Amino acid sequence: MEFLPTEVDNEKVYAGFWKRLTAAIIDSLILIPFMVIAHLTQSISIISSMITLITSAILFSVYVIYFHYRFGATPGKMAVKIKITCPNGSKISLKQAFIRSSVDIGFSLFAVIAQLIALKHADPAIYLDAGFTDRAKYILPLFPAWYSLVSALSQLWWWSEFIVLLFNKRKRAIHDFMAGTVVIKKQYEKKKVPLLLTL
Repeated sequence: MEFLPTEVDNEKVYAGFWKRLTAAIIDSLILIPFMVIAHLTQSISIISSMITLITSAILFSVYVIYFHYRFGATPGKMAVKIKITCPNGSKISLKQAFIRSSVDIGFSLFAVIAQLIALKHADPAIYLDAGFTDRAKYILPLFPAWYSLVSALSQLWWWSEFIVLLFNKRKRAIHDFMAGTVVIKKQYEKKKVPLLLTL
C-alpha cells in the first residue's frame, strides 16, 4: 500500500488529534440548531419524541457519510483544512466512508433502541412536563439493563481510538485502519509529493 510521506519540507502531512477535535467541535456547533428543533419537537408527544430520535440518528449518519464521501471532509474538517483520503492521497469510496463510521453508527443504533424502549415505558405526563435536565434524569432509569454494557463498550471504543491515534506516525485511528483511510492536511491533497511504499 502506498502512503504519503509523514513530512514534506519539515511540515507534518497527517492531521493530529487537536485539528480533528476542533473539526468535531465545529460540526457539533453546526448541528446545534437541528438539536434545538429536535428538542422542541420532543415536547409534543412521546410518539413525536420517538420519531425525532430516529430521524436525528439517521440524519447524523447521513451527514457524516455523505460529506466524507462527497468532499472527503465534513464542514468542520473543511474549516480546519483537513481531509480524509486513501493512504496515497486519493479520494475515498462510499464503502470506505461507511466503514469508517460503522462502529459509531452501531453504537448510536443501540443507544436509539435503548431510548425508544425507555420512552415506551415513560409516563407521558411526567416526561412531557419535565424540563430538559429533569427529562434526562427521569428517562435514564427506564433504559434497559443491557444499555450499561453498550455505554461501557462505547467508552472503551472512544478511548481506544484516541490512544491508537496518538501512538502511530500517520495519526490513524482504529476506524482509519478499518476503512483504509488517513486524515491529511488539505494542502497535501493536490501537491505532487513523493510516495513511500510500506512493507
